Amino acid sequence: MPKIVLLAMPGCMGGTVHAALDIFYVANACLQRLHGAALAPGARFEVQLTTAGDAPVQTRSGQTLVPDISLTQIAKADVVLISSILAAESGRAEVAEYLARQQHTVAWIRAQAQSGTLMVSACSGSFLLAEAGLLDGREATTHWFLERIFRERYPKVIYNNQKLLLEYEDLICGGAYTAFNDLLLRLVARFAGREVALLCARLLLLDPSRELQQPFHRLLPGRNHGDAEIKAAQEWLAAHYAERITMEQLAEAVAMGSRNFKRRFKAATGETPLEYLQQLRVEAAKQQLEMTARSSNEVIWAVGYEDISSFRRLFKKLTGITMEQYRKRFGLPA
Repeated sequence: MPKIVLLAMPGCMGGTVHAALDIFYVANACLQRLHGAALAPGARFEVQLTTAGDAPVQTRSGQTLVPDISLTQIAKADVVLISSILAAESGRAEVAEYLARQQHTVAWIRAQAQSGTLMVSACSGSFLLAEAGLLDGREATTHWFLERIFRERYPKVIYNNQKLLLEYEDLICGGAYTAFNDLLLRLVARFAGREVALLCARLLLLDPSRELQQPFHRLLPGRNHGDAEIKAAQEWLAAHYAERITMEQLAEAVAMGSRNFKRRFKAATGETPLEYLQQLRVEAAKQQLEMTARSSNEVIWAVGYEDISSFRRLFKKLTGITMEQYRKRFGLPA
């Protein structure tokens, strides 16, 4: 079995660290149960906790994580498992400042990868893999809320906003937070076999067949882009999305010419005004499917669409599932 180094970064979500320790503990228990005897050290998952800077780090919720071993003591790991690193609401400046402080750790990650170590990242930990150049030319994912920053910072990476996991022989990266459980089960299956992974999943009530993170996305770009007029336009759309709206009307609402408005809106949000309006309506529909008993058609009309089949296609395109499937997964119990 592999020797796994669990790299806890400053400001990580503690759950991504504790989940790894717990799931590999359960995997070892499952191995012992299946084999019916005590396991030799080499037949068990061995996990050591290390930290950036070789000092205790604080999680996002204020817990202190103390390393078992320092980075400088690790010549070569079999697997390096990188925790999340950033809050989902982090902006460009915060991301840039954080990564600038972690270049020593980035260099260590690059060296481990070059020595043949399997590199694995949880959630926003994929920023460190990308920073080390390990994702160039490959499909990769991260927390969906950080997608735009990730795309802008790493144009050589092929971003995939649908899959929970992207797996290669030498690298695995996972999407937002609980996708880490799927990632850990995948590691158990890779090294201990599918039978052990399925037993772990049953014991922990985990679904080993999840593949998509797209249904969980909140589609809308943020409003902290610094363009006051475009922020006002976003707020106006939030109040009027169910009405008949033309782009000329929207530009007029913020006292801008149509062409200039479209250019600035795209620059600020990464979306055209029409794309943003479509996403706004789909988000409104998702909320109604979650919280009300309205039929799907009634929801479609309520968010400003008259063409039912057109909206259904749009909904599935943006969420990956149908309206009925979305309600079944996220709606309130009857």
